Amino acid sequence: MSKKLIMAAAAAADKDNDSLQLPLRNWMDMETTKKKTTLSHKESIVRKTTIAYGILELILRWRCFETTTSKPFKNNEPDIIIHTDNFTVLVSSTNSSQSQYQPSWDDITGVAMKYPKLSLTIEEPAYLTCLFEPDETHGQLGRCLEVEHHNHASSSSVMHEDENSSVLPTKAEATTADLTNDNNERMRVNNNRCYYLVAKVLYELFANEVFPEESSLAVNEEATTIVVSTAVATVLSEEPVQKKIKSSSRHYDVLSPPAKGDFNTVKLLPFQIPSIVRMQQQLGIPASLCRMVQNLLEAALPRGDDDDGNNQSSNDAYKSLMDVAKDLHLLLLDPDRFLFDNEVQQQGTTNDETTTIIQLRYRKDKLYGRDKEETLITDAFCRVSRGTSEAFFIGGFSGCGKSMLVNSLRARVNVVGGYVIQHKFDAVSQERSLSGVISAVNQLCVMLKRRNRNSPPRLAKLAKKIRDEFGADVALLARILQNVSVLSPEFISPVAAAVEEEATGGDTMNARSVGFTLLRFLRLVSSPKHPIMLFLDDLQWADDTALDVIHTFLSDTMGSCMFFVGTYRDNEVDANHPIFDLMKKLEISHVPTSKVSLVGLDRENLNTMISDALCLYPRICNSLSDIVIKKTNGSPFFVLEFMKSLKDRGLLQYNYHQKRWVWDEDTIRAEGITDNVMHLLSYEMNGLSDEIQLLLKVMACFGTCTNESVIGYLSESVEYSGVRDGLERAVIGGFVEKNREGDFKFVHDKVREAAYNLIPESDKKEFHYNLGKALHSISEEKDVGDTILLIASQIYHGKESIMKNDELRIPIVKLNMAAGMKAMESCRHKTAFSYLKAAWSLLPDDCWGSYYDISLRLNFMMASAANSSCEYDDAVLILQRIMKEARCTKDKLPS
Repeated sequence: MSKKLIMAAAAAADKDNDSLQLPLRNWMDMETTKKKTTLSHKESIVRKTTIAYGILELILRWRCFETTTSKPFKNNEPDIIIHTDNFTVLVSSTNSSQSQYQPSWDDITGVAMKYPKLSLTIEEPAYLTCLFEPDETHGQLGRCLEVEHHNHASSSSVMHEDENSSVLPTKAEATTADLTNDNNERMRVNNNRCYYLVAKVLYELFANEVFPEESSLAVNEEATTIVVSTAVATVLSEEPVQKKIKSSSRHYDVLSPPAKGDFNTVKLLPFQIPSIVRMQQQLGIPASLCRMVQNLLEAALPRGDDDDGNNQSSNDAYKSLMDVAKDLHLLLLDPDRFLFDNEVQQQGTTNDETTTIIQLRYRKDKLYGRDKEETLITDAFCRVSRGTSEAFFIGGFSGCGKSMLVNSLRARVNVVGGYVIQHKFDAVSQERSLSGVISAVNQLCVMLKRRNRNSPPRLAKLAKKIRDEFGADVALLARILQNVSVLSPEFISPVAAAVEEEATGGDTMNARSVGFTLLRFLRLVSSPKHPIMLFLDDLQWADDTALDVIHTFLSDTMGSCMFFVGTYRDNEVDANHPIFDLMKKLEISHVPTSKVSLVGLDRENLNTMISDALCLYPRICNSLSDIVIKKTNGSPFFVLEFMKSLKDRGLLQYNYHQKRWVWDEDTIRAEGITDNVMHLLSYEMNGLSDEIQLLLKVMACFGTCTNESVIGYLSESVEYSGVRDGLERAVIGGFVEKNREGDFKFVHDKVREAAYNLIPESDKKEFHYNLGKALHSISEEKDVGDTILLIASQIYHGKESIMKNDELRIPIVKLNMAAGMKAMESCRHKTAFSYLKAAWSLLPDDCWGSYYDISLRLNFMMASAANSSCEYDDAVLILQRIMKEARCTKDKLPS
């Protein structure tokens, strides 16, 4: 975690009681001498950046006064004030003299200005110090600086002796002051001079050498022209200097010569600055700081057009000194991303040669532009943690960040001792939605075991509570929640016998009894100290059975403590969807319910997102963000895919010489890149290797999530032997990731949809069928658990082929019956009913004559599953069929 510092203004003094005041040049010399033994290079750079930020704040304070009072500068006042010799550094006085001073990471206490007398004191608040142990901040270089200024009348009288009563403006006035008033010729010239002088001070601070005037810009105070040394001008051409400046419509990035492959339209400055090149190439100063000095020098150029109508200043030139301070603040806030050169690399292989690849550095876990919604969901959870239950619904189009908003709450839930259980509904899976709720609660058993693994007495106490609550019904709980056995070995149900009894007419369980059983369990394990957050994603694919169980949970008044969060695509549901019925029922039951709808990111937050990915100052990314927001409508997921597409197409390139990403806006606009995220993903996937494409197609057939064991089974076959290697590459490529349960899932629904579209529409059924057959042949003699459901559903896609082959029909019927039985073991009755109906549809018309035993047993199983699923009409029809077709009274009795 980054340190947080507060910088407060104080009247300057020759020597602070608790600080040693060193002239800036002396401090720089000591820093250079001592850092070899006491500080790393990165630590020294961050320390100097801290000083630079303090210097800019002092200059802004002085400039703000000049702007608001409209007083002319006296003589060469900017040259006196914005000068290295005018600043001092305040350091902790742990030593008695300058000669004994030993620099350390956090010894800087402030920065001061001699003329006028101003100072900034840097202090670390006590409330932050107590949050960290000494070893927790080791290696963390980030610093968040907040500046608070106070007025000093003495300062203004030093600057303007004829102004007897003037005082420095407040911070609010400083923020609103127009520091770049182009309508005022005097202010424009003064601003240009200030940009140049600030660049000079920063160069000397980081390079610790005198700024070479002969190789830099010199601003004439009496005019707006810029004079460039003849020596520098000859680097570009032998044309006269003034002619070259006027005729050139290109601006050169002076960090280095153009790299091979640079865009032709990247603007070039009309001069090279050897001092900037030296900063980067010889002194090893990070490119971000070199670029800052360069942009300051660019800002010193006239902002008007030349004779050919071309603007003479670079697009990246600073528009105000306030922007410089913001950039320095950003460098200190996240130095690894913005201050130091991009060192995050990935090795790739092309034509048997290893190449280094620089990746876009997305903040995968950062939530952009959702501060209001994040506050609402956090407040709702805080109310739940006081002992109530509450619902929170989040609507929005696919890719707008619904899941990210929910995940932002995980840390808070964990801190208060709560549990997060979740399930994502799937339009492809044959599992019914009540199974998803059961699956989510099943996760809770494992979490309880993990939370109490170091305390056997607490685990034993929990097991006793379950025994006391359920008594003889504990076997029923074990059937529904198979993971409950991890809490105690005695919680194991004789599943096979129970299912057999149910299938042949014994006591059955319906959705209501399943829901009530789960509620009894949740009452035992949830409390204000241990609230449960149930997160169900993609509710648009849930049915009313699952949502009725959620209503049962939330409307309970006997002690359960649950925070339910449901997300859905509001553009894919109508007013009659069960989601809105649930909201109405909750309102009637007086359950507090909140609802928010997410839209695309606004311009500012999208620019921050792109700035983070490119590790560039936000001001430099503005023009690219303008293009991206028009193409993506601010959809966070679409933005990421769009940026990846630009990179893959070569429209966004990393320049190794400049150590930054570069792009050509005109080419991007002219390229006509699609504004459909599915097209972007399809384009990207079509360029992948055969192994990765096969893996993506296989996983897409299974849904959004695939168990690793399934990949293991498939890799044993000849046809799918490459899926294991494809899985590793798909993870590296960012298409697939491993979830908390150890399964592999697509990073987004749109990725799965695009992967599924890799299979031609006419080949989809055959692909599913062959996939199922391969799994069945490999696992036929193995206990594959729930994988049997996956196998049966894949094979059933080939129903037309099965119906034409009598030898296949009965084995596939038995496979679906086994899948139905497996689903009934865990009380997933709707899922079981769907598999059993599939088995019935495969039997021949004369099945009661040719396959009597199978037909009788299958119909009893179907009747039980239909009844437990509340499909009573279907159950009656099936029982009537049994009464008609059964051969004897004994066979009819169970019905």
